Amino acid sequence: MLQHFLYLQWKSFTRGAGFATGLAQKILMGFAWIYFAAIFASLAFAAFWVVQDDLGKDPLPFVSGYLLYGFVFWIVARYFLQKMPIVHIQPLLILPVSKKRIVRFGLLKTTVSFFNLSNLFFFVPFGVILIQQEYNWPGVVGWWISIGSIILMTNFLNIMLNSVDRILVLFAVLLIGVYALQYFEIFDLTAWTAPIFMAAYHQPLFCIIPLVLLGLIYQWSVTHFKDKLMLDGGTIQPKAETHRAADLSWLDRFGRTAIFLRNDIRLIIRNKRARMSVWMGVGFLFYGLIFMSDIYSGSPMTVFAGIFVSGGFLFGFGQYVPSWDSSYYPLMMSQNIAYKEYLASKWWLVVVGTLIGMVLSSFYVFFGWEMYLAILAGGIYNLGINAYLVLLSGGYTRTPIDLTTNNKAFGDKRSFNIKTLLLSIPKLVVPMFVYYVGVLIQSKSFGLILVALVGVLGFAFRNLVFGWIEKIYQEEKHKTLEAYKQKNT
Repeated sequence: MLQHFLYLQWKSFTRGAGFATGLAQKILMGFAWIYFAAIFASLAFAAFWVVQDDLGKDPLPFVSGYLLYGFVFWIVARYFLQKMPIVHIQPLLILPVSKKRIVRFGLLKTTVSFFNLSNLFFFVPFGVILIQQEYNWPGVVGWWISIGSIILMTNFLNIMLNSVDRILVLFAVLLIGVYALQYFEIFDLTAWTAPIFMAAYHQPLFCIIPLVLLGLIYQWSVTHFKDKLMLDGGTIQPKAETHRAADLSWLDRFGRTAIFLRNDIRLIIRNKRARMSVWMGVGFLFYGLIFMSDIYSGSPMTVFAGIFVSGGFLFGFGQYVPSWDSSYYPLMMSQNIAYKEYLASKWWLVVVGTLIGMVLSSFYVFFGWEMYLAILAGGIYNLGINAYLVLLSGGYTRTPIDLTTNNKAFGDKRSFNIKTLLLSIPKLVVPMFVYYVGVLIQSKSFGLILVALVGVLGFAFRNLVFGWIEKIYQEEKHKTLEAYKQKNT
């Protein structure tokens, strides 16, 4: 049966209308895999030799102590980025195949994902180094099995978390709270977690415990999915929600732009997928904590972090403009609507979201001014440059979003476009390069000033840029309309 499922998946891929696009995407993803594999492997070498030589600590207990942070972060990241398995196997529901087999195939597919395999690129080289350095090899194998089992547990836990937002918030709050306690040297969690994850190393038979837990969570996932698998529901049947009409009359001061602003605000309030973009913005506020180490001081990665911390909502919501309106986009285009007003509403929304992110991230001042100044510089760059770029990318991104289901909107192959790929480079690479140039010329402070000045220049050319973006939307209008008519991927 597994062979038959794989055969159907291959036919679905090769016979699809977007086969050429999908093939190009797969090739580029292959190069991306090689790139990330090299990065994670290099991190494995750094984790061993830096910890041993520079910090003077045993690498294995040190890494084991921080694994809990990694797993909790992985659960939160999976929630936003990992697609649910039923998205691609829904057509199988009309065939004489049991739901249990369909669900098991879908879950099997999720195990072969970036989130799981990327961990192998780190832990396998790290384990090989341990064995070469004469660590107990049966213990290393037991440690491998335990870590692999826990990684797969996070994969299946993500399935349950996709239907329970409160649990996700709990995980995120616990992660941030415990990290803050450790940062301020109030409570060191790693002293407690290291022996737990080291148990399988000291006694390899202990790896049976995470394997049993993995089996139980897997069976729970199968039962959960099988009960929710419905022909008209996609994955999990969305719970009916009722909302009181919000008074948005204060938006009338924005003229005709207010019409679109009200629609977007109501979308965020009423729709789970749109609200997720807000939660992404909140989650990205704490992204900078990863770069608080002295290792990144003065590095362009601080600007990279500043871009993400302040621009979480911009990237989460803005990257799917105009896909949020795909269900009624043809109707909108049949009306007397100026693209400039439509784009202005989206621009104001991401700008306000970025400003809120810059204000909420002010708690970084307690960790030192360097990081917060990087966030401010990155925020200004987001306002002056990236706010335009997400709108510009929208002219070439033609990914319809079905707001009536809970399926993730990430990774649709119709969204792939060489132009959108190229437009993503200035969002992250350019500000890092500008900062680096500023550091070479004078200092870190001057680098941040240069990044902020580039953002200010973006404001100076606002009308010119908007005219250019409007022209692109008009040129791509019919291609976008045609793409939104296609429902099958």
